[in-house]
Amino acid sequence: MARRKAQYACALEPGLLSILTPVWDGTPLAYFRLLAESVIQQNAQGAAEWVLLDNGCQKQELLAYLATLEQYSWIKVVRSPENAGIIGGMRLCLEAATGRYILTVDSDDWLYPDCLRIVTCGVQKKGYPPILYTDEDKLIGEHAVQPYLKPDFDPVLLLNSAYIAHLGVIDRKLAMEHGAYADTRTEGSPDWDLFTRFFVAGLPAVHIPEVVYSWRMHPDSTADDAGSKPYIHSSQKAVLQRYLDTAGLAQKYQIEYSPILKDTCDWWLHRRPVDSPAAKTIRLTTDAARGTLKTLAAEGDWVCLVSDDLKLDRADWLSGDWLSEAIGLFERFPDAVMVGGRIRDDKGLILTGGCVLGFGRGCDCPDRGRPAIDPGYFTQMAKQRSVSAVSSQFAVLRAHTLREVAEKSPSDATIAMLGAWVGAWALRNNKRVIYSPYLSALSSIDWDTLATPAEIVKFREMNADLMPDNRFYPEAFGMQPSTAYRLEKYPIRLSEARGPE
Repeated sequence: MARRKAQYACALEPGLLSILTPVWDGTPLAYFRLLAESVIQQNAQGAAEWVLLDNGCQKQELLAYLATLEQYSWIKVVRSPENAGIIGGMRLCLEAATGRYILTVDSDDWLYPDCLRIVTCGVQKKGYPPILYTDEDKLIGEHAVQPYLKPDFDPVLLLNSAYIAHLGVIDRKLAMEHGAYADTRTEGSPDWDLFTRFFVAGLPAVHIPEVVYSWRMHPDSTADDAGSKPYIHSSQKAVLQRYLDTAGLAQKYQIEYSPILKDTCDWWLHRRPVDSPAAKTIRLTTDAARGTLKTLAAEGDWVCLVSDDLKLDRADWLSGDWLSEAIGLFERFPDAVMVGGRIRDDKGLILTGGCVLGFGRGCDCPDRGRPAIDPGYFTQMAKQRSVSAVSSQFAVLRAHTLREVAEKSPSDATIAMLGAWVGAWALRNNKRVIYSPYLSALSSIDWDTLATPAEIVKFREMNADLMPDNRFYPEAFGMQPSTAYRLEKYPIRLSEARGPE
């Protein structure tokens, strides 16, 4: 808080922010009071607006407290005689708001005392973008736990989870134009639906890398148990179906439960098999991996690299169709140039997955050594997402990318380090590298041992200006295997800082 007071010194901008909060009979009054106190404390001059919805409330203590809050000139209470539900209630709040941006806040959650100031500074410094989002943590009683330090905007991860919720900061007029809170099929996922609408419209989100929102965990909260709202399953599926319909991809994909995250409401956009793809598959021996990039044949549209020792997972959910998975990601994200998977050893430990430029020796995987059944930091090992680089041991890349990287890399750059060279090239050329857990295999060879120390040093020297790459691995985390995902750069240690293991 002390550091942020100096860093975010701007005053609240009148008319900029409207907080939207529906209140219903299930709202815990004690938590709602704490939220109100945090909002009132930081909005003493009334620069921000708070739109509260009396969503068919019958409890007298809630109605009395809403009447007390209504005495503030900047708090507007909208009333619905009957409970309009989540979507209907959010729409009523949106229509009553007047600020340039809306901030949806659940009535049982909490805002840090400097939240509105940090959001204001972020909006101003970023040039008033269409949509922004912040980091978050969770509250158990009075204890802040599991801080989620989020990656920069990643549309790949967005289609796997609504990670930019809490706190979303959305241009109000654009939200109205794009049909925010209008589709009742998305009753349990209104924010994810809105974020996806913005993405499909070509409006990317901007990250404010500060924890300002606390998602409260209690028996009736989704933060504690998504099963507390069973309709979330159907609403999330509806969000993804609308994305496929809008993108013209509905005939090519099936929306299925994630085969990795069992018994959850996590979904997988399963690409139907690709007929006769123009792809060249290259089986790599250990000796071949030590060869130079120029020895690889870059023919067709895609080049598929598979080390000859790999045992590809052949579970029913995959059926060996990893090429269709990769081509589907290229299809949905045209800026993608390479897709790679995760590889484990015979002990069930991760050898490689999504890599980070600047981590470890120069481009290593921070999840190396985790059990393969561990979903990783906020389940990111179990989700498709953008990364700095992936291993060339099991990957698909565009043939023209391979040709260009081979041409521009040092003459002695090896196939074993192709993933790192492509990752650096992609960052310089505004291209994307994607990790998919659905490209999964077992290996008897530790691919990381094939790169020579000399090549690693050369790679670091040539790409020092790109390191560390904090787009998808926040700078507060340690950059060595022993400190992966641990908060290294905060002056005060946070409780349970590592998050879920």
